[in-house]
Amino acid sequence: MRFPFVALFLISLLIPIASWSQNASADSSADEQDFVPLHAGSVAPDFSENDIFGKHRIALNEYRGKVVVLNFWATWCLPCREEIPALEALQNKYKGALVVIGVSVFCSNTATENFYRDYRINYPVIYGYYELMGKYSKVASVPTTFLIDNEGRVTARVIGSRTEAEYDQLLQPLFAR
Repeated sequence: MRFPFVALFLISLLIPIASWSQNASADSSADEQDFVPLHAGSVAPDFSENDIFGKHRIALNEYRGKVVVLNFWATWCLPCREEIPALEALQNKYKGALVVIGVSVFCSNTATENFYRDYRINYPVIYGYYELMGKYSKVASVPTTFLIDNEGRVTARVIGSRTEAEYDQLLQPLFAR
């Protein structure tokens, strides 16, 4: 009696996976149209989104004249959590010349809001969505960070977490411009 139940259970798991696989391949052509490969020196794709609490509008083009650290992250990601103090320190250290923007992806709104409050993050955070992730070279892992110069050009794509000193080394040439 157990075997038919186990077989039915396994089949019920496989059907959604097969369906997802078919949908993923059907959707890939639509995704390719939204995908813009970013190279150093390319103009950073603009966006305008409300912060996670819906109180402030965050528009990338409003930060022209400043260096922007655009950080895609998730609440459950340990390297992301370890990197946040470095990003907060940079936000404080270069106040007025740099802005860090967090983009919360792959996690719930509630988890993001609670994390933001609990850790008292000192920079704006928006919710990430697939279109924005596509604009930024199909962000697929977290943390992924884009460094954008004061003219709105991508200067680096950083995959994985970094320390404050490592970011400092990457940012110094941008402040010298």
